[in-house]
Amino acid sequence: MAASAALYVKDLDSMRVFYERCFSMSPQHAGKRFCVLASSDWELSLVRVPDQLAAAIVIASPPCRREDSPIKLIFDVADLDQVGALVVAAGGQIDPADATWKFRGRLHLDCLDPEGNVLQLRQPIPT
Repeated sequence: MAASAALYVKDLDSMRVFYERCFSMSPQHAGKRFCVLASSDWELSLVRVPDQLAAAIVIASPPCRREDSPIKLIFDVADLDQVGALVVAAGGQIDPADATWKFRGRLHLDCLDPEGNVLQLRQPIPT
């Protein structure tokens, strides 16, 4: 069984497009308030917050970094630069290249989705 996670979002449509484009995830199920995306490795359920809560959420432009969340989604990627360009084109932000760090045979770099959620990209270090 693949791993899965749920992410509560304000704008379901833009977040669905972001995760599909940046991480090659395909829609599996969808409803008015949710969408389940999947890759060969895992599933991500995007769930739209209730209208009264969504009305109170302000997403700045560019979005503020949500560092106070106890969860960070991590994506294994083949090329940090290539995926970083996709992240920016899809409305997210990528940390500067000098913020990259090495750990356990991978390069790591954080980025933000269009709502400011912090994600981590991991690229294998060539041997």
